[in-house]
Amino acid sequence: MSIKPGLGETLFARLFNIVAGKEYLVSMEWDALRGSRFFALSSKLKNAFLLGLGTLVLGILCLAGECATWGYREISLQYRHKENSSLKSELHNVLSQQRLVETSLDSLSQVEERIRALYGMNGYDKSFLAFGVGGRRAAHTGEPYGNAVSEEIQSSSLKNHQLQSKIDFTSNSFRQIEEFVRYRHNLWEHTPFVLPAKGQITSGFGYRLHPILGEEKFHEGLDIANSRWTPIFATADGIVTTCNNNGNFGNLVVLDHGNGYSTKYGHMTKIMVEKGQLVKRYGLIGYMGDSGRATGIHLHYEVHRDGTPQNPEKYILPSGVLVD
Repeated sequence: MSIKPGLGETLFARLFNIVAGKEYLVSMEWDALRGSRFFALSSKLKNAFLLGLGTLVLGILCLAGECATWGYREISLQYRHKENSSLKSELHNVLSQQRLVETSLDSLSQVEERIRALYGMNGYDKSFLAFGVGGRRAAHTGEPYGNAVSEEIQSSSLKNHQLQSKIDFTSNSFRQIEEFVRYRHNLWEHTPFVLPAKGQITSGFGYRLHPILGEEKFHEGLDIANSRWTPIFATADGIVTTCNNNGNFGNLVVLDHGNGYSTKYGHMTKIMVEKGQLVKRYGLIGYMGDSGRATGIHLHYEVHRDGTPQNPEKYILPSGVLVD
């Protein structure tokens, strides 16, 4: 009993014989009882069969290649869509942070304006505060994000440049304010703004009848009366330039405060500083007395600017003002 070969084996054998150039017989079997017919396959039919088979195989391979390419593109597109969504979310977070930074900078600008107004500093022209950024619009060709996202990215980049310019400007402005405040603070520390001692002002600045000479003379300072050993303080930071017994002013101390200011303190009972010593405002320089040409216990106090005597009362702030 013969066993018929399988379809695959038969097809393989036929192809092998055809490729090998051997004669091939086609068998057509339609009924096992009536028998089979055999006929030879011509050379043309063999070639046509091979061509058709090759074309079929090539078509299958091309179809498989197209399917693979389509699958890759679909997977890549899905991945890019996912990446795009993530980038859009990050971009929106960046834009939100930019808005917060811009709000903070606007608040700082308002504080800066108030500080400038408080210290009498010059303001600035607000017309350039938009901090416009120039440049050619870049072409977004071949980008996986789409036009809308690309526009947002470019807008965010320009906004970063704008914010950086605003930050740099604000930083420079605050440095200017810091330098100006230090300068003003230095002036403040070296300008006589307080009373040198507690007591009653018994004689003011200007012409008066001299209590000893009995003639009208110009009084270049203030006389402040109180009890002996009343503490006398420096009215501003300065350096002791004179520290001796003057004769007319008795025990006299002169302070040079810089910026053209100097102060004199006369008729003291005791001097508590030395020449060349640096003293701070409210630093003890001596005690009230009646040394020199004086009719009673008091302090003679003078303020000079650029060598010219000034009315000390114009430099004394009200008692409610705190001076550090």
